[in-house]
Amino acid sequence: MHKKVAFIGSVGSGKTTIINNLSSINALNTDVKSSVDIGKEMTTVGIDYGHIVIDQETTLGLYGVPGQRKFSLIWDFVKEGLWATVILVKNKDQDSLNELKHLIDYFEINENTLCIVGITHVESGGGRSTMKAIKKLFLEQGISPPVYTVDARLHSSAHLIMRTLIAIDESK
Repeated sequence: MHKKVAFIGSVGSGKTTIINNLSSINALNTDVKSSVDIGKEMTTVGIDYGHIVIDQETTLGLYGVPGQRKFSLIWDFVKEGLWATVILVKNKDQDSLNELKHLIDYFEINENTLCIVGITHVESGGGRSTMKAIKKLFLEQGISPPVYTVDARLHSSAHLIMRTLIAIDESK
């Protein structure tokens, strides 16, 4: 069985990095040099794709989407048939928090959706105020997904997200 996992979040939240870190194959990424100032040199303009083999019967397809709304056509393709959604939110970044409500609505995340939120860019510490804001927003929507701090660059941190998704799914 092939299960589809979407990685969504604002620009620069770590989607490409976490997929590269998790994938058991050389991940496909669609980063190009940004033509406008988005706070980083490269940006995703298509679908990032990676793959994980869980066991002989189960594989996970890892789909990362661009963080810019102008690429929502790609979001439409990825959101169909999802097994799970991972939302990445940049710590202490108001734009990333502001985008969260739109992503919840756009990807139709609800109490029946297998979803995890990862707070990235916590190297300088913190994350507590961002976590409170995220939990408050989700509670207003009647949803309470697990919220973790995660370093998308670290294998162990990235795998915690995947192990949690699998554990939640198996407990249903």
